[in-house]
Amino acid sequence: MQSTTQFGDQLRFQVNTIKPLLIAVLVGLLILLVGLRLMPEASTPLLAKVMGLLSPTIATAAVGAYYGRRLRGLLAMLGLFAVSIIGMFIIRSLGGSDLAIVLLMGWGFVNGMMLGPLVGFALAEAGPGIIIESLTGTTAVMLGAAFISLATGIDFSFLMPVLFLGLIGLIIVGLIGIFVRFSRTVNLARSVIGMVLFAGYFLFDFFRLGRSENAWDRAVQLTISLYLDFANFFIFLLQFLLNSRRR
Repeated sequence: MQSTTQFGDQLRFQVNTIKPLLIAVLVGLLILLVGLRLMPEASTPLLAKVMGLLSPTIATAAVGAYYGRRLRGLLAMLGLFAVSIIGMFIIRSLGGSDLAIVLLMGWGFVNGMMLGPLVGFALAEAGPGIIIESLTGTTAVMLGAAFISLATGIDFSFLMPVLFLGLIGLIIVGLIGIFVRFSRTVNLARSVIGMVLFAGYFLFDFFRLGRSENAWDRAVQLTISLYLDFANFFIFLLQFLLNSRRR
């Protein structure tokens, strides 16, 4: 495995090489969002509003993950987690205002920083390919869930109690994992269960989107939920790929 310094230098070189493209993509997403905001609220469907918010939120989270890849220490992670939780409630309270949308981008950056250590570890272990695979897989599952929920008209509200209990179970297992070293098989199983759970959350949240009022405040709330689905599915998929490559 490469030394940390050598790998960091290579990563910075790769990022600097494509930085103009990344900046152009982010600026393009923000311009698209501004365009959606300037249009009459009723003239754009809720799905367009949510995707217009979700795309730059994920993009700013990616920037946050890059800058947070060397983040270390429990205190720093707890601080970011507290900022994320407080920020989420503040954004929700601001409805569909311009300030809520600006803070949403900052919230995405903070949440991305929390992903930074895992992303940094994965890059050092397996290179950038595993990150691309995880992002591609997560995006494909999200789009597939969106199609199923919005095109079929199936009522996925029955999933809510199952998903809630599953989430509590994953949290408990995660807390146990802080003190107990799980085997590779257990980690793989936990990752698969996590992916199934958040695929279910994708279905449920897109179902909610299809039944929600077409307003910017609802778009902001749904964007927060879908970002959390995306980030958690990405985490479990990345962990699955990392564990599956170990012997």
